[in-house]
Amino acid sequence: MNISVDRNLFLSELYYLQGVAAAKQVIPILSHLLIETGPGRITMRATDLDLTITTECEADVREAGSICLPARKLMEIVKSLPQAGIEIKANDLFQATITCTPSRFRLNGLGADNFPELQQYSGEFAEVPAGIFSRFIPRVLHAVGQEGSRYTLNGAKLEISGERIRMVATDGHRLALVEHEGQFNESLDVIVPKKTLSELAKLCADGEETMQIGKTDNHIHFKLGKREIVSRLLAGIYPDYSAVLPTENHNRFRVGRDLIFPAVKRVALMADDKQHAIKLEIGEGELHISSQTSEIGEAGETVPVDYAGEKITAGFNAAYLNDFFSAVEENDILFEFKSGETQTQLSTTTAFLDRCLAVVMPMRM
Repeated sequence: MNISVDRNLFLSELYYLQGVAAAKQVIPILSHLLIETGPGRITMRATDLDLTITTECEADVREAGSICLPARKLMEIVKSLPQAGIEIKANDLFQATITCTPSRFRLNGLGADNFPELQQYSGEFAEVPAGIFSRFIPRVLHAVGQEGSRYTLNGAKLEISGERIRMVATDGHRLALVEHEGQFNESLDVIVPKKTLSELAKLCADGEETMQIGKTDNHIHFKLGKREIVSRLLAGIYPDYSAVLPTENHNRFRVGRDLIFPAVKRVALMADDKQHAIKLEIGEGELHISSQTSEIGEAGETVPVDYAGEKITAGFNAAYLNDFFSAVEENDILFEFKSGETQTQLSTTTAFLDRCLAVVMPMRM
């Protein structure tokens, strides 16, 4: 193999592969990425067997071929090089010579035959604007579970119907949901792993194109331009989250995120390090936030709110509230309570008319 490639173009595509090819793997080939030549381009692929990312880069292909190179070390080398053309030559011993005047490296690789095959998809694709995923994923990722016993909670539920797309995540203590109404050509109902969501967010971060989504029995394919993500799906039955969504939370108030977010963060400084418990006391015209720890001390802060209902006192894990405030950008936050002992709903509407909400279970103070 003998190719010449622009350093900046090459580096930008290597960036998308780093989250999959871990430096230390039980199977050595999984710490490598596969480079294959094509007409006027190279294709690069990385996998951990559950998640595979493929991308392309324009290149001057002087001699066709393929090789597997250590992903992290290749990234480090390319980042260190000046902004110029890079020449990569690979010999029959799977050694790659990387040249960019005045630098020269020789990097030991592995044969392409050892690299796992890509799961192929030939069915119909659902088409969704990539911008929807770039908005959805940061708003639900914080609520994805990390438990081994409840495996299905370690991902987010993605539902696409003819008139709506919805993403839901829960860890059993809080729930995040975001949805958008629109016209979609295919239906889908899957559980996408957390790591896949993180990589998908990178892929969609600056994409204004249409994302193509295809599903097989065990895998899901996300294709955006020259880049593609193939992920194993989580098996099992996702909890009936609709049963958690409150329907009788008639006590409501709106508050500015710019007021409540910093207030909760300050008060949480004096909360217990394990439970992060804070108390919210909602009365006429004001919200009082407080925390108390016998070993440390206490804190309190009052925020004005437009509320004239019954007095409510509720305890919450401050981290759950802050996660929601961090995930949204809108300033208008709606709190909805039934009482201090039942689940509370926080919600906002985005500039794109997405419905975004969180349901948080209260704590006993």
